[in-house]
Amino acid sequence: MTKKITLPSGKIATLRKGRGFDLLQAQQKAKTSEEIPYALIAELAEIDGQKLVYEDILELDLEDVITLQAEISGKFTEAKAKEVNEETPTQEEIEQIVA
Repeated sequence: MTKKITLPSGKIATLRKGRGFDLLQAQQKAKTSEEIPYALIAELAEIDGQKLVYEDILELDLEDVITLQAEISGKFTEAKAKEVNEETPTQEEIEQIVA
């Protein structure tokens, strides 16, 4: 699954769905843990049809980088939220258990 977004600079980014392998690659390429998000963007994104390397991501406009980070981190937030919501009982379920 891929998602296309228009970045603030007007460039078109295509983000593909990531796998554990992509995260591992990003971790191996990053020099520090702070650099992992940038390396992960490089693993998952194409900009205007071009695959970029980690150093290219560092040269993008700040607004574009922040937008890409939000897209990627938003996927992790959604996955966590779904997990919590599925395990958290509703008020009705709690009342049935207590009754």
